[in-house]
Amino acid sequence: LKLFSATYTGKTWTNIQELPFNSDSYSCGHPAISENGELLFFVSDMPGGFGGTDVYYSVFSNGNWSKPINAGPKINTQGDEMFPFLDASGNLYFSTDGLPGLGSLDLFVARINLVTKEVVSPVRNLGAPLNSQYDDFGLITDSTRSLGFFSSNRKKGGSDDDIYSFTRVGPIFGCREVVITVKNATTKKSIDNLRFSY
Repeated sequence: LKLFSATYTGKTWTNIQELPFNSDSYSCGHPAISENGELLFFVSDMPGGFGGTDVYYSVFSNGNWSKPINAGPKINTQGDEMFPFLDASGNLYFSTDGLPGLGSLDLFVARINLVTKEVVSPVRNLGAPLNSQYDDFGLITDSTRSLGFFSSNRKKGGSDDDIYSFTRVGPIFGCREVVITVKNATTKKSIDNLRFSY
């Protein structure tokens, strides 16, 4: 996979160019650009990452994209990080199977300082009903997360991935579910289908 840019002129796309950090040795995909067009987040399995695919960013300056910078260990894990999206307030949404969640790919959010590019908040699992035990990914939303879209292969849809819309009806961080992973002390494997009493 490679990333390209193009210019929309009249009714046609022109000036199609490959971004300078593409390679035949690794993939670059899932582009998400900031509102001002100067910051590009994407995923890649280029050498030097933390896991399978990591989130990287590149800065547009003087007509050129900078060398990609890994978004760091607060975002990236030994698993696969995918489908980043940056809203106007600097909230970076992404999906990963490398952080504790409800199962498979889950949606997470972290606030990014748009000047320093540093993660300045805890990484939060968005919880149910956006997340499920299936793959949940590709979130697009406004800065208050009042409405948006995401994709999922949960059973309520068709036979594969479907697009879902949502409208938030409560506070952005109201009551939060606790996500607990219980592992076998000897094998270190997760134990499924447990029932807890409280």
